[in-house]
Amino acid sequence: MTLNNEKIELITDCTIDRKDGNIEFAEMKNSRFCAVVSECDFSGSEFHRTNLSGDYFESSDMSGAYFEEVNLSGAGFERSNISGAAFTDVNLRGAAFEGCDLSGVEITDCKLDGMTVNGYDSSELIEFYKNNHKDNGNMKKNARKAIIAGNWKMNKTRPEAKALLEELKPLVADVKSVEIVACVPFTNLETALSVTAGTNIKIGAENCHFEKSGAFTGEISADMLAEMGVEYVVLGHSERRQYFNETDETVNKRTKAALAAGLKPIVCVGELLWERECNITEEVIARQIKLDFFAISADDVKKCVIAYEPVWAIGTGKTATAEQAEEVCAFIRAQLAKLYSEDVAEAVTIQYGGSMNAKNAEELVSKTNVDGGLIGGASLKAEDFTVIIKAAENG
Repeated sequence: MTLNNEKIELITDCTIDRKDGNIEFAEMKNSRFCAVVSECDFSGSEFHRTNLSGDYFESSDMSGAYFEEVNLSGAGFERSNISGAAFTDVNLRGAAFEGCDLSGVEITDCKLDGMTVNGYDSSELIEFYKNNHKDNGNMKKNARKAIIAGNWKMNKTRPEAKALLEELKPLVADVKSVEIVACVPFTNLETALSVTAGTNIKIGAENCHFEKSGAFTGEISADMLAEMGVEYVVLGHSERRQYFNETDETVNKRTKAALAAGLKPIVCVGELLWERECNITEEVIARQIKLDFFAISADDVKKCVIAYEPVWAIGTGKTATAEQAEEVCAFIRAQLAKLYSEDVAEAVTIQYGGSMNAKNAEELVSKTNVDGGLIGGASLKAEDFTVIIKAAENG
């Protein structure tokens, strides 16, 4: 092996006790240790085909170290920092970790029989995870507000809007754990706000402009919506992107404007059919998340809702499977964690949209990372919309 640029063939039957020891980035190959190692810095070191069986590491820093084809059977680690280390094809039989920092450790293709962590056998820890990780995910999910939002699109006159909301009100009056939103055409906003006043149904708009005022014929500003009492606004819907040339840049501007006006943006992302067929769904979603939330603070992101809507499933009758929806919603959450933090990612409500209906809602909203839905056609039927809301309440 090379240790501090010195070639060493064998270290055996020795004790290393260096309180000021710094052996970081050492490279050790085809060697044997029979050592007690105390308070040494091995951070970032690489161990290849090294026999460390029975060795004892105390209060040492092995963070970011890499172990490959290493024999650590019976080795002991006490009060050592092993965070971010990677173990590949390592014999960890009978190894014991006591009071160590194991955050971010990766263990792949290793022998684990009899390995213990703080006295717990590794097999017990794996079994506990298998039995409880879904529940832990659901605990995080339950901490988020499930939101079922109806996107009416260009449907319903004012009398029709009034009739639909009047029919819906008694059907969902007892719902407490789900936020119910009706996103209606601009011409129906005043009617919708009046009909739902004092109820558990919130009202949203289907778009807003990014400027506060100006020569933008036919547009509505976020401030105008907020002044009316609107709470939510849908932004970046695929139909807006497809038919009205909205881009990630304008979605980002609209999101900032909505947040500044005190609205809660429902920001839509999703891939085209050919993008999914080209196996670039994750690249498309990652780009949209990064651009749509560019220069938006962590605190403001927590006020947003993200709706994953695969474009190929909107208004087509096709629906992503529950597994596909969960996969992409989980990916979105991972992107938020990467851009912001784990806490931010776990706080954001992520909906699924794309032909969610009364028949498939239960399975979709049961998934850990699917926190509700942005509903199109089914939101125009009070009974179907209620079934979806109840599914989210139970999911």
